[in-house]
Amino acid sequence: MRYLTLALFTLFTLFCIIVAVANRTAVSFSLYPLPFQWDLPLFALLFIGIFIGLGAGFGVVLLKSIKQARLTRQQNKKIRDLEQQVKNLTPAEKPETLPEA
Repeated sequence: MRYLTLALFTLFTLFCIIVAVANRTAVSFSLYPLPFQWDLPLFALLFIGIFIGLGAGFGVVLLKSIKQARLTRQQNKKIRDLEQQVKNLTPAEKPETLPEA
């Protein structure tokens, strides 16, 4: 697994280098209503867009995992409470089980 990870990382790095070398041309980047304008290489804009997308995706996954963890904690607490209630039942209060067919 370690070698596979290293190989994939190497391929990704090589791909990024190829894209950077092939897209060195400077382009003008501006946010129209604002007076800002930057001349950046095209590969920089591509990589910035990719990293913004990755960051947004990471944020969405993080929020969903936090929600799932909270739900799991609530369910585990409910399970513990119900198990404690069953444990505290006296023999007279325990429901009778049906005979097996």
